[in-house]
Amino acid sequence: MARFDTILFDSGFVTGSTRYDDHYQGDEKQNRIVLTITPEKAKHSPVKMIVDTGAPWCVLNPELAEIWDLTSAAEDEAQITNLNIRGEVRWGRLKRAEIILHAMNGEDLTVEATFFVPFMDPDEVWNYPNFLGLSGFLDRFRFAVDASENAFYFWRF
Repeated sequence: MARFDTILFDSGFVTGSTRYDDHYQGDEKQNRIVLTITPEKAKHSPVKMIVDTGAPWCVLNPELAEIWDLTSAAEDEAQITNLNIRGEVRWGRLKRAEIILHAMNGEDLTVEATFFVPFMDPDEVWNYPNFLGLSGFLDRFRFAVDASENAFYFWRF
């Protein structure tokens, strides 16, 4: 239990908390807030994603999007747009998926997230991490971070 759990839970500010990693696998030199999420619809393993409050949407590896069944191109469910990812403009589709943020304390949180799924050439390899963006994810619930204990707190409004 993190040191602020009792205060934040008793006050009603949060309903759940979890621990986060402070490095993304393969990028140990950069400090990050890396949460573990699970797609609700797909029965797949948990995925590590970097919290990025500057990202307009979540960004998902196209191979992972295919595994999650998010690659259909139905006009009524996917908007084509572009996004600047680390200085590179990429085209892709916006897709929605419910994901679960598992609580170590309190209640899990299920959020419908908006993902940018980049278009890829057939032989292209995706070299970027997965991101949880502000719009379409973080703006759908209240959250707080205690960096001294790697605690991520959340509450659905």
